[in-house]
Amino acid sequence: MDSFLENVGILAIAFLIIYIYKKILEWHDYRHSGFYADEKVYKAADEFVHGASSDDVKTLLADCFDFDEGDAKKIMSLSTPHRTDKDGGYKAFIRSVNKVLGDEVYDEKRHVHGTE
Repeated sequence: MDSFLENVGILAIAFLIIYIYKKILEWHDYRHSGFYADEKVYKAADEFVHGASSDDVKTLLADCFDFDEGDAKKIMSLSTPHRTDKDGGYKAFIRSVNKVLGDEVYDEKRHVHGTE
């Protein structure tokens, strides 16, 4: 009987480890599943740098599944004062996006418009 309980315990631990591993993989896939949305955010940053109107940039951001209209307005309000920066406000725009998301999802160093 003792060996039976040991086997059940070992199986339970093995299943727990497999379950935790599966959840970690799901979390990792979930975090990186929005690749096309990343491109839209970088495109919005590129448009922002090239002087597009705030409404155009807000529309691009609102099309991303991560943001709603209020988030887009907040990003623009945080980014607009930095349009005169050396990089056109690109890094400030990406920082604003990350701040609204509450996580470092987007890379400031990635320049779509090719000025670095």
